[in-house]
Amino acid sequence: MFIDALNEADVTKWFADLNNRTGPGAANRVMSILNNMLNKAEAWGYRLENTNPCRAVRLNRRRQCERFLSTAEMGRLGRLLAEERGGEDKVKPVMATAITLLLLTGCRVSEVLGLQWQDVRGNRLNLRDSKTGPRTVWLGDEARALIDTLPRLKNVPWLFWNARFRKPIRGVTHYWHDLRARAGLPKVRLHDLRHTFASHAAMNKETLPMIGRLLGHRNHQSTARYAHLDDEHVLDAAEQIGAAIERMIA
Repeated sequence: MFIDALNEADVTKWFADLNNRTGPGAANRVMSILNNMLNKAEAWGYRLENTNPCRAVRLNRRRQCERFLSTAEMGRLGRLLAEERGGEDKVKPVMATAITLLLLTGCRVSEVLGLQWQDVRGNRLNLRDSKTGPRTVWLGDEARALIDTLPRLKNVPWLFWNARFRKPIRGVTHYWHDLRARAGLPKVRLHDLRHTFASHAAMNKETLPMIGRLLGHRNHQSTARYAHLDDEHVLDAAEQIGAAIERMIA
């Protein structure tokens, strides 16, 4: 079809089919791409102004994911990870180190598992590629010390190496499922560790721009979805604000 011939019925039918083939989240993302394309078409004169049919199509409701680990849950998981890192198995300590690094940096799983030694530069990681392109991950002393515990093998560029099968570790999902069951964390996803990093940063008074920079976000809206607060911190904030207002109006 020609781009100026697309109408609301065409886009609605296409979006419905897309939902059946890919799922609601992916369909929303692809709809966003089409919406931007048609907006650009208007700007370039290929369509009449204000005729973008995507505006009339309602997107799928987003699933609100507010799962992050509490202090008690972090303690249980941390003790188990420390135990695993000190084990005699050839592979499990390396996978436990990868998961611990996820917690300490808020990185995505692919960003951590894809690390090579050339990416480690002092207290930062120079990611050659990520969801938002190349970026720098700043390391605290704990994260840097954790990396230093990994063995550096001759002619092996990857940090997370499967010595049993002599190839880089590409996934830790099955290991995580076993680990979370033992830690009493049913249904907690690996990606929820990223939520946990952002949430505890927010509870430690870090600003959204700072958290966004640490996570590699390009806009604050993305960060706001990650930075959840538990009830105790919300109550504390309400009490502090109320007390401040009380002092001003007394």
